[in-house]
Amino acid sequence: MISIENISFSYGEKRVLENLSLEIGKGSRICFFGESGCGKTTLLRLILGLEKPQSGTIKKDGALRSSAVFQENRLLPFKTVLQNITLIGADEGAALDRLRALGIEAAADSFPSDLSGGMQRRAAIARALCAEYDYLVLDEPFTGLDGANASAAARHISESLKERALILVTHSRAEAEMLGAQIIDITEKPHI
Repeated sequence: MISIENISFSYGEKRVLENLSLEIGKGSRICFFGESGCGKTTLLRLILGLEKPQSGTIKKDGALRSSAVFQENRLLPFKTVLQNITLIGADEGAALDRLRALGIEAAADSFPSDLSGGMQRRAAIARALCAEYDYLVLDEPFTGLDGANASAAARHISESLKERALILVTHSRAEAEMLGAQIIDITEKPHI
């Protein structure tokens, strides 16, 4: 589905990825792991096409669609939670179902600034899950969530994936395990 072949990327003199290769198949659940600054978020940006590798290639089968939860929630402040979700073309009923599953249906008509950080995070997750996608990219998806809400969100994400791929970055092995993701330490130049 996604083939990463010998990619390298640097920020000035700082090399964050070097000759990294791996395959991400349909239905894969993987978690990029490693110390801060090792290139995890950069790798997600490369996979999403937001950055270009300085060497190597990333090939995708066909016109694969992605959906993402970034480190920042990226909710439009002048739209309600429900409007933020339906803006991507989601059906209002489906959006409300996602919000209900994530425990924030009552916040549907609220603006992001009226919500706690954890509620904003769950709204961002709901929006990502409402998109049409072949693979889901999550960058530190449970930031700001307590244990119970993180577990509930992980369950809902897992149930929603079906046969679609998950590409995750987290500093928590427990979060990777909650999502059933195989941990890949990108500092060890993985080949899968």
